[in-house]
Amino acid sequence: MNLTTKPLTEHFGAEILDLDVRKAQDLGGEILRLLLEHQVLVIRNQELSARDFVDFARSLGTIKPFLLSNYHHPEFKEILITSNEKVDGKPLGVARVGNFWHSDSSYIKDPANTTMLYGIKVPPTGGDTLFASTYRAWDELDGGLKVKLHNKMAVHTIRKRYKVTAADVGFSLREIDDQLKVKVPDVEHPVVRPHPLTGRPALYVSEGYTLKINGLDAQENADMLEYLHEYMTSKDKVYAHKWRVGDILLWDNPSLIHAAGPTDPNIPRTMFRITVE
Repeated sequence: MNLTTKPLTEHFGAEILDLDVRKAQDLGGEILRLLLEHQVLVIRNQELSARDFVDFARSLGTIKPFLLSNYHHPEFKEILITSNEKVDGKPLGVARVGNFWHSDSSYIKDPANTTMLYGIKVPPTGGDTLFASTYRAWDELDGGLKVKLHNKMAVHTIRKRYKVTAADVGFSLREIDDQLKVKVPDVEHPVVRPHPLTGRPALYVSEGYTLKINGLDAQENADMLEYLHEYMTSKDKVYAHKWRVGDILLWDNPSLIHAAGPTDPNIPRTMFRITVE
C-alpha cells in the first residue's frame, strides 16, 4: 500500500491522506520512515478504541511507559489520558501538561523518540500544539555560535517544572528538591545531539528542561538559553497544529521541541497519549 502525503509547512511536517490506521498494522515501518523524514505527521478522521490506538503504537515500536503514572487509562496502562474533564468529581486525566517548550522526557537518560496524541474531544478554538524544528535551528544557527556550542553538554532536569503535590506537604522546598534529585536524577545530553536513528545533528536544549550548558558561567548560561529559546521558537520557525476530533498526531522528539497552547478550561478537551522508544 502506497501512502500519500501532503506537506504541513515549507520546512517540516506532513499529513498522511486517506489512511485507516486500524488497517495499517503492517505499515508501521513505512510510517516511521515518513516520520523520520517529516518530523511531524498527522493522520485525520480516525475512529479508534483505546485498544486500536495501542495496537497502532505497537506497530511503530516498543511503547515506553510514562514517568507520570497518575492518569493511565484504566484498561491500557500504555495510554496517558490528558483531559480537563471530570467524572464523578474526579479528574479524567492530567489537565495541564507540556504547556512550555520542551522535548519529551529529555530529563531522563534515554528519552522516547516518538510521541503520539489522539484527539477524542477537541475545543473549537485554542489548544493548538506548537512545533519547532531543531534540525532547522541547528542548520541555520550563526557559525560562531555553532563553534561555541559544538561538543558542549547540557544538564536537563525535571526540577524546573515540578509542581508541589499533597504528598509534599510538611517538607521544605529544599527537601522536596533534594528528594526529586534522587527520584529523577539530572542528566546530561549533548547540546548538539545526533539523532539516535538518523545521526543528523539537532539542537537539544529547551526552555522547559534544560538547566544549564556546561562550561558557561551563570550569566552566559542565562543569556545563551534565552537567546536559543527565542531563536528556536520565532514565528517563522513554528508550526501550530489545529486539532480536529479524530486526529492522530505523531512527532519526532529528537528533532523537535513542542508546546501545548492554551485552551479554555471550561470547554472539554480529552486526548490519549503514548510514547514509543
